[in-house]
Amino acid sequence: MKKVTIQDVARELNLSRNTVAKALNNSDTVSYETRYIVIEKAYEMGYSKLSPVVLNQFKLRNKIDETKTIVVLTRREISVFWNSIIMGISDELNTYGCKLQFNFISAQDEKNLVLPLDLHADISGIIILSVFSKDYINQIIKNNIPVVFLDGPCNLHEITSYGDIIISESKDSMNMITRSLIEKGMTKIGFIGDITYCKTICDRYRGYICALEEAGIKPDTSIIAKYHANTKFYKPEEVEAALKKFPYMPEAIVCANDDIALFVIRYLNSKGVTVPGDVAVTGYDNVEEMSKVEPFLTTVRVGNQRLGRRLVQQLMWRLKNPNFPKEVIYIGVEVIFRESSNTH
Repeated sequence: MKKVTIQDVARELNLSRNTVAKALNNSDTVSYETRYIVIEKAYEMGYSKLSPVVLNQFKLRNKIDETKTIVVLTRREISVFWNSIIMGISDELNTYGCKLQFNFISAQDEKNLVLPLDLHADISGIIILSVFSKDYINQIIKNNIPVVFLDGPCNLHEITSYGDIIISESKDSMNMITRSLIEKGMTKIGFIGDITYCKTICDRYRGYICALEEAGIKPDTSIIAKYHANTKFYKPEEVEAALKKFPYMPEAIVCANDDIALFVIRYLNSKGVTVPGDVAVTGYDNVEEMSKVEPFLTTVRVGNQRLGRRLVQQLMWRLKNPNFPKEVIYIGVEVIFRESSNTH
């Protein structure tokens, strides 16, 4: 089938190519009525380069395609990490002219396999931000609505057949941070993070372990807190309990995220232990609030708004390509070395 060009549309409407090009770019130099006629004809002819903003303006007027509703499902997380991801999702859905429907899932509803009532309404797609139980995911999938996951369980294969998965790279970046500590001569390096929770935390732990093993350092399990914690170490008392179990103070502590790192720094400071003078500390996520912490935290920048936008982009692609194989997509990250690790 021949690809429709701007010249083809111009010929059909007896307009200049320049006028049609400006109309398709939604330029104010072309009258609204002319823009509308051009967009309508381009849509009818199958012109493939109509932008989402222009296309949605046309669809709203003609009511050819009612606005899609996208549901976001998440737990009521403690960390502020999620705010910018949600902003990215909202901003990107706006460019596609979609409605955002946000649902917090309580622990009780997850346990009892209770879905939001409006999930049975006319929903076009679902974005899942939290790692829910396999049984709860199965309940969601029964609705046959396209799904995109942010992250997933440690055994990612449990959900790869259910939908597309977007994951921020974690193993290599945490490996790089741990190696930087080793290069400073540190060998007693601890770790805090609930690896039972999700794939990215598992990968961060693996990156840490690999760096030690590659350097010929045997990991000391007595200064590793990788067990399940009720709030995944998002509460300071859980982090403090982990630190109190350490038989000695490590030279460095690699934390699975910035929240844990902040709690570690505060606890150490309360005990008269300086960071990085006595103990180096690192995080992951580059949460903006951490910029208020002294010393500044060595961390990993994910780009949360970009991550939120990418979730939406993948879901929109999936809605147009339902029969393509499901995908696992890793998002690149940036390691940021600062004073807290003494490697700056």
